[in-house]
Amino acid sequence: MCKKILTSLCMSCLLMICSTEPSHAVTDGSDIYFVRHAETMGNLTHHHTHKNDRTLSPEGRRQVAALTRRLDRLQFDHIIVSPKLRAMKTILPYLKKHRLVAEIWPELAECCWQKRHEHFYSNPQRGGAIRLAPELRRYFTFADADAHYLFNTHGYGEGMAQTLMAVRKIRQRFSGTGQRILIVGHYHSGSRIIEILQGLEPTGRYHIANTQILHLRESSDGAYALRR
Repeated sequence: MCKKILTSLCMSCLLMICSTEPSHAVTDGSDIYFVRHAETMGNLTHHHTHKNDRTLSPEGRRQVAALTRRLDRLQFDHIIVSPKLRAMKTILPYLKKHRLVAEIWPELAECCWQKRHEHFYSNPQRGGAIRLAPELRRYFTFADADAHYLFNTHGYGEGMAQTLMAVRKIRQRFSGTGQRILIVGHYHSGSRIIEILQGLEPTGRYHIANTQILHLRESSDGAYALRR
């Protein structure tokens, strides 16, 4: 399954594994809203240092304020977020405003920016612990003990394995629930999550702008379609 991807499996097999659940008809489809994090200094300067990727640009801060207002018209049953600080900073004002808590998913961390012509590997190993600053602990939580640790991905293949884990987890948790889910993530991994949910080959065809909202609706056969 998606958690144990072998090098001998082809992409079509992987997509079939992740796109055919649930086996039963869906009577109450879920809605997935995906938001890419706000602009960082790394996005602005194209100089991706540790500090730049954790620091929102002046435009990024404006984007966060505008996003918070746009999200006010929606109510979510669950909010899940990448463990990267730029993603948490993007949704934090909304969480504070509505006294909500988001769940951190290490599977949503950015990956897959490398060249895609690689074999697919088995699970990436867990890496360092995710440490929340005291002021964030009120607004972010973890699903279980494993979720406290990042995935230590190396290269495109292991990044795709991580992304497929994210898709499988989304389906297991939310398919057929009739719930509205907000996902706050990234450019490369986010595009591939959206593609796989639709049963498309994950090539990164969606060029997601900072704080752009993409909406997917689940149909009766369990497939998701992008709403325009």
